[in-house]
Amino acid sequence: MRRGLAALVLASGLCASAATATEAQGCRPAGVGRDSFCQVNGIRLHYVDWGGHGPAVILLSGLGNSGRIFDDLAPRLTAGRRVIAVTRRGYGQSDHPSQGYANAELVGDILGLMDRLDIAKASFVGHSIAGGELSSLGADHPDRVERLVYLDSAYDRSRALELTNGVPPGAAPSKADLASLAAQARWRQALLQTQSPAVGADLREIMAQRGDHIVPTTPLPTLLAILRGDVAAPPRYAAIRAPALAVYTSKDVADQVAPGTPPAQRAAIVAYSVHVIRPWMLRAQADFLEHKICGVAVELPHSTHYFFLQAPAKTATLIAAYLAAGDPCAWRPPSPIGEGGR
Repeated sequence: MRRGLAALVLASGLCASAATATEAQGCRPAGVGRDSFCQVNGIRLHYVDWGGHGPAVILLSGLGNSGRIFDDLAPRLTAGRRVIAVTRRGYGQSDHPSQGYANAELVGDILGLMDRLDIAKASFVGHSIAGGELSSLGADHPDRVERLVYLDSAYDRSRALELTNGVPPGAAPSKADLASLAAQARWRQALLQTQSPAVGADLREIMAQRGDHIVPTTPLPTLLAILRGDVAAPPRYAAIRAPALAVYTSKDVADQVAPGTPPAQRAAIVAYSVHVIRPWMLRAQADFLEHKICGVAVELPHSTHYFFLQAPAKTATLIAAYLAAGDPCAWRPPSPIGEGGR
């Protein structure tokens, strides 16, 4: 809104104030756990306010997911905190503009939402590709960050596509698996080794019925733009002053292997993960611990990328313990969850 022009005359100033009040009212959460929306940087962002009172915690999803992927985890974090899950632009019920997918622009959306919701400072929990946004928030906006929690996301993803493209193929979903959103949800639950209803809730956000087909609502160019933006913004751990917890998965078990994959193919996928992806993860963990002042790293044994869907209660306990720690730099997770820190 052009407040300089509004200030020219009293009448236009009054109109500007009324418009601002209307916008603020439109940003209010629709209710605990309900779909809510806010105009930020010229677009509509979808978010879910899970309630709670106290310091704010903002959940950021990974590539291809909406804020609804946290439907299981978020309510478990509300004791003593206000918890909000955000759907980034280009996904789900957030607007899908043709541009604005550089890392700094996605971070700008988060900050804009915080401003509209009157949140001065927050802790951020980010899964997968959201690690890029967490690192940028910590390095470039230290006054807005309390603590950071990376959920299998503290990586320099410049080689991520190369690595994932090398994964041996699993079984393709059958026609019946793709026949409806409910069928796809069951297939994805099997893929992710979870019964979490958050899988179906997220799927309903990111997929849509188009005639006889169910297709992603995010266009491929948008997906690629987000990937390019993420790759172009490597983590700068040494510049992040906020305490940070990096949770890594073990990369030594079957992870996102399609149901129905023959045993030999499954074994080949696991072998690739152990011999190729796990060493990459270990280098990323070492880089985090070497450069991140006040950083703690935890490796979850025999875990998968979506561990927070498989074990939401344990994940929430781990996150809550870290966020509540009086000295996060010296904090250690309870054995045998994991160890490592600096």
